[in-house]
Amino acid sequence: MIMTDLNKIKLIIWDLDDTLWRGTLSEGGAQLPVEHSQLIADLTDAGIINSICSKNDLEPTKVELQRLGIWDYFVFPSINWENKGIRIKHLIDNMALRPVNVLFVDDNTFNLQDAKHCLPDLQIATPDIIPAIIEQLQSIEKKDRTHKRLNQYKILEKKATIAETYDSNEAFLFASNIRVTIHTNCLEVIERLHELLMRSNQLNYTKKRIPLDELKTIVSNPEYQCGYVTVTDKYGDYGIVGFYANKGGYLEHFVFSCRTMGQMIEQYVYAQLRFPKLEVVGEVRTQLNITDCPAWINQSDTKLVEVRELENKGIRNCKILVKGPCDLSNSLSYIHSSGNIVSELTYVDNRGMVIDTYNHIVHIRGLYKYSDTDNKMLLEDCPYIDPTMLNGTFFTGEYDLIFMSSLLESSYNVYRRKGSNLRVVMNSYNNYMESDPAFLAKYECEGYITPERYIQYLREFLIWLPKKTVLCVILGATYGASSEAYRHMKLNNVVKELAALEPRIKYIDVDEFAKDESDFIDGLNHYKTRVYFEIAQAMLRIAREKTGAKISSYSVLKVWTDQVLKKMRDVLKKHISQESFWFKAMQRIYRIMVNK
Repeated sequence: MIMTDLNKIKLIIWDLDDTLWRGTLSEGGAQLPVEHSQLIADLTDAGIINSICSKNDLEPTKVELQRLGIWDYFVFPSINWENKGIRIKHLIDNMALRPVNVLFVDDNTFNLQDAKHCLPDLQIATPDIIPAIIEQLQSIEKKDRTHKRLNQYKILEKKATIAETYDSNEAFLFASNIRVTIHTNCLEVIERLHELLMRSNQLNYTKKRIPLDELKTIVSNPEYQCGYVTVTDKYGDYGIVGFYANKGGYLEHFVFSCRTMGQMIEQYVYAQLRFPKLEVVGEVRTQLNITDCPAWINQSDTKLVEVRELENKGIRNCKILVKGPCDLSNSLSYIHSSGNIVSELTYVDNRGMVIDTYNHIVHIRGLYKYSDTDNKMLLEDCPYIDPTMLNGTFFTGEYDLIFMSSLLESSYNVYRRKGSNLRVVMNSYNNYMESDPAFLAKYECEGYITPERYIQYLREFLIWLPKKTVLCVILGATYGASSEAYRHMKLNNVVKELAALEPRIKYIDVDEFAKDESDFIDGLNHYKTRVYFEIAQAMLRIAREKTGAKISSYSVLKVWTDQVLKKMRDVLKKHISQESFWFKAMQRIYRIMVNK
């Protein structure tokens, strides 16, 4: 057995059966030793993160870990029956860590070698190492008893799930409301800065590791301009993530935490310092340049994704609800809200589950029809339901205009509780319930909602909502010959028929914007940037009709030009060195054109 130095370990990935616990869960014989349970807690107190890579079924495993009281100690758990090597690589990439700082513990040598093949620098061990870890841990300071580091990785876990609902990483970054602050009172947090300097490697550009006293001398020396960086976004507070020491226009230290990797915090700070000289030592995960300043960081209220300054000044007195999945969340990125727009969009709950079914028309109707007793029954019957999704402002918000989507109705099955009119909807993240005998004993599947019932519910909404409220439905795309396109078409037709009879029903026909295969990403329900922009434009036109306000925006030509320029940039990056004169010249031209 080769012992691992825990001081260099940031993450331990645990197998479960015959490793963390004794026995095999699926065979009913799993027992967690008390010392192993305490080990997980002690590792967390020491700032070492725990994760899982196990070949098991997710739901019963999660239930067992919750029963044992240790589920919340783990981040990015990977519990399924696929090979472990690729899963571990994906897990480490998501956490922005280096394999050399990760230990994988498993009783199966094949799994260990599979992981080692995918990640040669990964540290591996059998469960025989556990007593040695426990012993070594006794001499390590428990400096994170508030579990700050764990909570920061919980934020990363939540963000990784939400990011998958966006059509591009850039759109997700703009929507994240990233705020970066540079502080100069370095002596007050000097020990944290020293820890960052000593532990960070992937984004440590100078690799200068110095004693604490020497660092104190530097930050106290007036010849140096020193600062540390904190970051927040709408998902949480990341605390101190960066430090620099600038002497005479030369960066002696420039180091960042991997927790915010991918957000380009380091490039933003480099730009704020006006691109001082920097000699990069060794390999780093993010290359810096002397031209870019990420626009999604500290963006002004008028900086938006792709199209900036979509003005809605004329609808500030119009109270609007935007309630729906990704078609509305992506489109809303193009609308500048001045506080009059309320959004109820897809989110991730504190269990890490994607919650979007509460925007299905069945659950919207439940906001009005279901009693507290009904909701309590649903919570008991359906453990995937987040209590938050049983609340909403659809009927209580006194809205002038409500935008809703019909995408979910063509995607998810409806289940009715036998002997009642209670209905629930399942998405692809919780469809394991469809094979749960206890659930099936109480509920029967009705399939997708019928067009007739959908229209019945819309008519009921008009009765229950204030007379001033206008409902606008974003219709689904019908391109192609798939069964989903056919379901969209049937719903679209009945909505259009109702809108012809009822002035309080409006619709936006996505078929006007998404007309061929090039307009879609990953299926019929995800569109290219231009389509979301067109939907946003249509939403603003509906608001203008409602209020009579004058609303202006950039033309589609601006978006098209922006996209062409970006495509040209991406192509050039593949064929021309980014350090060449021509690339830098064209990059400057690109930045001038897209910011006009």
